[in-house]
Order: sequence, then structure tokens, then C-alpha cells
Amino acid sequence: MKHLSSNNIEQLEAQLRLQRQAVLSAVRQRLHQANGPNELAMVNHFTDVREQAEADLLADTDIGQLQLELAELSSIDDALARAGAGTYGTCTSCGAAIALQRLRAQPAAEKCLPCQETFEQHRQVPAAPVR
Repeated sequence: MKHLSSNNIEQLEAQLRLQRQAVLSAVRQRLHQANGPNELAMVNHFTDVREQAEADLLADTDIGQLQLELAELSSIDDALARAGAGTYGTCTSCGAAIALQRLRAQPAAEKCLPCQETFEQHRQVPAAPVR
């Protein structure tokens, strides 16, 4: 973490906390925006939808977006935990320093750019065979 000044870390942690609040707010809004705080907005929305196919598509979209937001929240929490442990800004794959520019753009980044690119290349799903 020597490549980051204490001021850099404080700024990035503040940015992470703001991002966390924004994502948490979006999740709460997605889940509780309709008739009452204990009702799911998705369920309330679909009571008015007549087309089942449209309802299924909207449900899948809402669930997919919720999954992305929860994954982002988990990533932010992991970054804050690394900051608390003193390992923030260090690549979890190779141990190299993560560039300050990368952390400013993606404060929850856990990998340096070369390791992230390698991870993404290996994660890509091969194309389905043509039948």
C-alpha cells in the first residue's frame, strides 16, 4: 500500500462509502417502491401487467439488475474490508500495486489491470456450436 498516500486512501474510501450508499439506496428503492415498505416493487408492478411474456421479461430484467447491484455492493464491501486490513490497492492475484488512476476510476478494483484482463479473458464463455 506504499504507492498510495494516506490522503489517497481516505479519498478513495470516502468514494467507496458514497458508492455504497447510492447502490444501497437503489436496491432499497427497487425492492420497496410501490404500495408499502414491506412490499416488493416487482410484485406490485406485475399485478397490472396483462401479457405474461412481458411480465416475465420485466421480472427477469428487475431480478438481473438487482443481482448486479448486490454484486456491486459486495465488491464495495470487500474493498472497504481490504482498506481496513491495510491491503487496499494491492492486487489480490499477483500482489502488485494497483495504479492510482485505476482505483480512482474503479475504487473497488481488486486486481491490477493485467490480472483483470487475464481474468476476463479466461472468464469468457465460448460460442455455442451452430446446429
